[in-house]
Amino acid sequence: MDIVGPINPPSEAGHRFSLTIIDYATRYAEAVPLRKIDTKTVAEALVDIYSRLGVPEEGLYDQGTQLMSDCMKEVCRLLGIKQKATTPFHPMCNRLVERFNATLKTCLRRLCSEQPRQWHRYINPLLFAYREVPQESTHFAPFELLYRRTVHILRELWTKDIEEPEVKTSYEYVLNPRGRLEDTLKIARKELEKAQERQKHYYDRTAKCRKLSVGEKVLVLLPTDSKKYQLRV
Repeated sequence: MDIVGPINPPSEAGHRFSLTIIDYATRYAEAVPLRKIDTKTVAEALVDIYSRLGVPEEGLYDQGTQLMSDCMKEVCRLLGIKQKATTPFHPMCNRLVERFNATLKTCLRRLCSEQPRQWHRYINPLLFAYREVPQESTHFAPFELLYRRTVHILRELWTKDIEEPEVKTSYEYVLNPRGRLEDTLKIARKELEKAQERQKHYYDRTAKCRKLSVGEKVLVLLPTDSKKYQLRV
């Protein structure tokens, strides 16, 4: 999870930030507009999400003070969440949510070009679109992996091109989707492994193996407060 912002201009309702979360297994994403990002506000937004989607076993948290505060650690302890922190100055560690943040900001910029202070009203429609599109890495839509069914999109509702569901008993309704979900998750897991192998292959083409000796001086890249970089020996 991560916090995007401050977003300029702020929404007409005073939102300046957005809390973003993405599930690594299903790629299901959430984004919550926030007026402020103190620990209490962020914790309340997280609890609201967990109350709808369920509490995760573990979470990868950005190194921001709001997400790594004592209050947030206590919330995770009470909910039974294993809290993990991202590696400082290493965006690749949180690449999924960083990639989603970039997609979200690009779409908001295009949709709100004429009414930029209305960006908070476009969050949910954008999330709907993102969740119902099959991901290249899993070959399934995030909505389908999470809820065990496909979502009815607007085109289907307008054209009435919707298949009538098969009538089943409650017992069949519970057990059959569970079996399909297990099969679906197995396929998605295999596709994720293939995608990771492809990414590793492309990365390794330009990677160079370097051997360092104890006591050897190296250059370290350190970000400054002005978001510029400086080199130190």
